[in-house]
Amino acid sequence: MINNLATTKIYDKFQTVIPVEVRKKYDIDGRDYFIEWNINDKGKIELDFVKKLSFEDMVGRYKAKKPIDSLELKKQFRKGEFR
Repeated sequence: MINNLATTKIYDKFQTVIPVEVRKKYDIDGRDYFIEWNINDKGKIELDFVKKLSFEDMVGRYKAKKPIDSLELKKQFRKGEFR
């Protein structure tokens, strides 16, 4: 069963607002999340709120096949060369 929390308008440039009920329920602030859009097997659209990871969040989560200059990587990350 699907609960309709709120309805929002789609504006001129296909923008919309995440309803306050959803932001509160999932503790979403405007700077730390992406919305991932998916279509399930039944053809319905599903949204996932994906928290953007900081460099510090990523440290220790991944392994490299060869040595990495972490200071250079951090500089590149801060310059926006990685997403």
